[in-house]
Amino acid sequence: MNKQKTDLISRLSRIQGQLESIKKNLESDAEMECIKTMHLIKAANNALKKFGEAYVSNHMDECMTGKNPKKNIEKELKSVIEAAFTL
Repeated sequence: MNKQKTDLISRLSRIQGQLESIKKNLESDAEMECIKTMHLIKAANNALKKFGEAYVSNHMDECMTGKNPKKNIEKELKSVIEAAFTL
């Protein structure tokens, strides 16, 4: 496995850990630590955005030089970008 894939997997593992912490806070019978949970939500959200940026950056060349015709790639890429910025 190359370093880029290892780095992406590491990012996902950290995000998964943050999400598990949020889940444990919700499942806990103890008083919820709202501020801590909000920080975890913010961190997980930002980490997921950064993962997306890293994924696109690392795999852009691979996607663009693959077997797909250029028009299909352009169409799919526009669709993904549109979906990413739609609220």
